[in-house]
Order: sequence, then structure tokens, then C-alpha cells
Amino acid sequence: MTTTLTRRLAVATALALGISLAGVPALAREGGPGRAGAGPVLRGALASLDLSADQKDKVRALFLSQKGAFQARRDEARAARQALREAASAADPDPAAVGKAFLRVRASRQAARSSLTDLRARLEAILSPEQKARFDGYLAAARDARRARMGGMGFAGRAPMRGGPPPTD
Repeated sequence: MTTTLTRRLAVATALALGISLAGVPALAREGGPGRAGAGPVLRGALASLDLSADQKDKVRALFLSQKGAFQARRDEARAARQALREAASAADPDPAAVGKAFLRVRASRQAARSSLTDLRARLEAILSPEQKARFDGYLAAARDARRARMGGMGFAGRAPMRGGPPPTD
């Protein structure tokens, strides 16, 4: 009798989780929670700066020059996440394969972060000091808003570490 109840509870939980996750791809496309990326934030920041025609041309050329590289990184990240999902959800997951897939996802994230840091530095080189200050302020406000939506959590839902790890007793 308890196994039947446990099975029903497990099926009901899985069904509820499946229904709640069904809307996640739509939210991501609409810029809600999900993997919207840095593009919309950067475009919004740049749109708020009153760029000159020359600056707009330089920014456009910069984005066009990076478009292929960013698409390749997106494709690699997608493939790495898929490989991790497959390795972890196998009937008998191989810890070494899961670890290797995780390290691939991690390397992909680090490469993306490095590329965005480089892009931001190149964008800031195009801006005047006043525009750079406004650009930094816009990005800081967007970061704070994202954290507020996540309940004060940092990247990937982890609480930001301030002052090092918690003390051990």
C-alpha cells in the first residue's frame, strides 16, 4: 500500500514539475529568467548613451567582427551542456564521464566570460569617459536587478561569497 502511494506521489510530483518547466523556454525567449545572455543588456546600455555616428559605426563593426566567434562559443556551450545532461542521466552514469563533461561546461563558461570581458573593454575604449561612467552604471543596475529577481542570489543561483567561506566550528 505504501509503495502505491509513493509511486502516485512520485508521478504527481514529476507531472507538476514537467508542467511548471514547460514555460521556461518561452520565458528565456522573452528575456525572463533563463539563458537570455548578455546581448540585450549590452544593447540597452549602449542605446542609453547617445552615441555619435562614428561611435555607432565602430560599435557595429565590433559586434559584426565578433558575431561568428560568439556563435561558435554558443554552439560549443550548448553541446557541452547536452553532453553533461546525457552523461549524468545515463542508466549507470560513469563518474569520470560526468566529471569530464562538467569540466567541458566549466571551460565553455570561462571562455564565454573571458570573451565578454574582452568585448566590454573594447566597447569602453570607444566611449568617452562620461559615456563609460553611464555604461558602467547601467550594467551595475542591470546586475542588481538580476540579483533582486533571483532573491539576492549570485550567478547560477549561488549566494555571493563575501569575505570568504563561512567559518567552521
